[in-house]
Amino acid sequence: MTRSEARTARRVRCPRCDTGCDWSGNPNRPFCSLACRLIDLGGWLDERYRIVGAELSTDSESPTSGTSSGGSRRPAGSSQ
Repeated sequence: MTRSEARTARRVRCPRCDTGCDWSGNPNRPFCSLACRLIDLGGWLDERYRIVGAELSTDSESPTSGTSSGGSRRPAGSSQ
């Protein structure tokens, strides 16, 4: 690495442990290591992180129309 490259090499802080690390050539960026990357992924999978927004419906119905795409469901043979 030349002197000019060393001056322009971007250093960032790991969002998990706050350790300084190089941006260029780091396969785990923005994290400093695979361990920090996997700890953060585990946090998302355990639902420790949340994105604020309107609560989503847990119904199996379509959220926009209130019914499934095939219209209302009736048992076979119903005459309504």
